[in-house]
Amino acid sequence: MSEHAPGSQPPIDHEIDARGIGRIGVWLAVVTVAGFVIGWGFYLYLSRAEKRLDARPSPIAEANAPRAVPGPTLQSRPEGELARYRHAESEKLEGWAWVDREAGVARVPVARAIDRVAAAGALPDFSQPLEIATP
Repeated sequence: MSEHAPGSQPPIDHEIDARGIGRIGVWLAVVTVAGFVIGWGFYLYLSRAEKRLDARPSPIAEANAPRAVPGPTLQSRPEGELARYRHAESEKLEGWAWVDREAGVARVPVARAIDRVAAAGALPDFSQPLEIATP
């Protein structure tokens, strides 16, 4: 009959079913992911429905909202603007141009003006008004 003594408990079988535990783990993971996907979809549905039910804000409240004072307008790339400024100033100093053609006043390059002053041997007298030469 039985191999154990009467009145004693039968021996316990300590075998572990690894496949069974693996199947339970896989099903648990599938159910967890499925629950997450269903919950996320339900959340998106409810948030869209809530947005549709929200009343539009009053245009009066928007018009009366305090407005921020604009900050200083800073240059994002000052190097380019400085280069353009220096180029324009260099053209003024090194180029020829009429200041007032009818009065005969012209702008001459700085190097040419220095040469003319050096050839004259003295600086002009700037305490007196300049005589404008007429052509």
